[in-house]
Amino acid sequence: MKRSILITIFALFIGMNVQSQVGIGARGIFGVDGNAYGGLEFSIQKPGQYEIDLGLLGDSWKATGLKHYAFVDRRNFGIYGGGGVGIGYYDAFDEMFGTFALNIGSYIMLGRLQTGLDWRPEWNFFNAPGNDLTFNLALSARWVFGRR
Repeated sequence: MKRSILITIFALFIGMNVQSQVGIGARGIFGVDGNAYGGLEFSIQKPGQYEIDLGLLGDSWKATGLKHYAFVDRRNFGIYGGGGVGIGYYDAFDEMFGTFALNIGSYIMLGRLQTGLDWRPEWNFFNAPGNDLTFNLALSARWVFGRR
């Protein structure tokens, strides 16, 4: 039940935000989790502005929202940094958890396909079963609607 509600909310958000220069795809392709949630995440990103991710792994889930600031913003290449918060649920511990996240990454546009690499260290500020600080390195691929 919880999973279907999260997927519905995320799908509604996608529907409201499919506009020019918004990428929808996956983050965490071949990701390294550093003993944290390390599953594949559904991802929405407006390059250099914001990113919203929802990951589902078994009965566990994690949602993260980040505000980005563009350091380099070219037509087909960008470097960005920022921060945000996340909330999730560990099935193994039957507990909710919360995180503060930093994010630094880059992307390359291959036509309408945005491929990227980012690093997201996260500090678990409540209900962190044995993981107060985690490091998450991930590849991403998103289809970008509109032109850059």
